[in-house]
Amino acid sequence: MRTCINNYAAKDVAPFFIKKGVSPLKLQKLLYYSQVWTFVKSGNNLFTDDIKGWIYGPVVPDIWYRFRFMRRSDTIPQNNHFYNLDSDLDPITYNFLNDVWNSYGHLSGADLVDLTHKELPWNLSRLGLLSNQPSNNSVLIDYKTTVNYKLTISGEIPLADNPKSIGQFQS
Repeated sequence: MRTCINNYAAKDVAPFFIKKGVSPLKLQKLLYYSQVWTFVKSGNNLFTDDIKGWIYGPVVPDIWYRFRFMRRSDTIPQNNHFYNLDSDLDPITYNFLNDVWNSYGHLSGADLVDLTHKELPWNLSRLGLLSNQPSNNSVLIDYKTTVNYKLTISGEIPLADNPKSIGQFQS
């Protein structure tokens, strides 16, 4: 089992993105990319929660349950009484999450769904399942599943391109 860098839970990381103004759908995908790129950079996890391979991409169930009452494309309100937006992230993690935001924050939740659907970790979690079949399979993030994730020459997370798909997913 890999170690977690600072013993964060996804609920500790989520407020960073919520404060940026995201939907529940976009939040899920940004948490996923935060975990993936932490592993690529360090070989460790950013947070302890499992990520599941649900129909619309990777999901951290604990976070999903907190916002299940919202439409997936609505922006999570800053004054959300159901979720504490205080976060005590160390400066290195805060800067790292800014890098994730700078690489993926310009994409919509639907764009991020389409992007994750083209990537190995989520696809492996969905092997043998129909496209609309629910699953509780874990999305494995390890050296084999992250082989296609490459940092830039300067060691940064690359800017994610808009998938420009025909729109497999519409929010």
